[in-house]
Amino acid sequence: MQQKPQRQFHLPVWLMQSVIVVLVGYGSFWGLQQVSWGWPADNIEVEGEFRYWTAQQLGQELLWIKELNFFSLDVREVREQLEALPLIQSVQVKKIWPDSLVIKFKEDIPVARWNDQTLLNPVADKLQLPGRFDSSGLPVLTGPENKEEQVMRQFQRLQQKLQVVGESVVSLRMNPVGSWQLQLANGWLVNLGREQQELRIRRLVELLKILPQEKVAVVDLRYGKGAAIEWQPV
Repeated sequence: MQQKPQRQFHLPVWLMQSVIVVLVGYGSFWGLQQVSWGWPADNIEVEGEFRYWTAQQLGQELLWIKELNFFSLDVREVREQLEALPLIQSVQVKKIWPDSLVIKFKEDIPVARWNDQTLLNPVADKLQLPGRFDSSGLPVLTGPENKEEQVMRQFQRLQQKLQVVGESVVSLRMNPVGSWQLQLANGWLVNLGREQQELRIRRLVELLKILPQEKVAVVDLRYGKGAAIEWQPV
């Protein structure tokens, strides 16, 4: 008995094309919706050496990220916002698919107060003075405006020279005519004057070795070969 040939069903070409167009359109719509709505940057990793900031504090500064998604989040905007914070030197921001934001930051290091208005780092860059930052333990540097680098170099030179006798500078002042005055941690008030700085600093180190430090109030080194000593009142 001869079998009847099976009928083959063919979709019209126009219908297949319509289905493909619909699928492509739906896929595009779904992708656009994900760009607009989906993949929030829920995972924020903060890496760095924390001295003055904590990860929680930095996270509070970035709460607005939760309103965006992975695609619309601008890493440059994040970086600029964090670098504008006090005591933040540099920031690197990177997005990692599908929902992570990695932030690497480096804090600046304040080493002194400048004119009681701002802070200075080791290369005499001015830093913002945040309200919550306790700068009372930092040395105080004072001088004319635009002389920060010169005062910082003198401060670092003095610290290095005095280190050999276990002493340090708690304040340093340069007056408008370039004369120097400093206060040591032991309480001495020292007048260095304007000239022969290296010679006078060496003389100060020698005096720290031989004088009873608790009895000295003022040391005036503005002399050719000696110093004037003012003793503490008995």
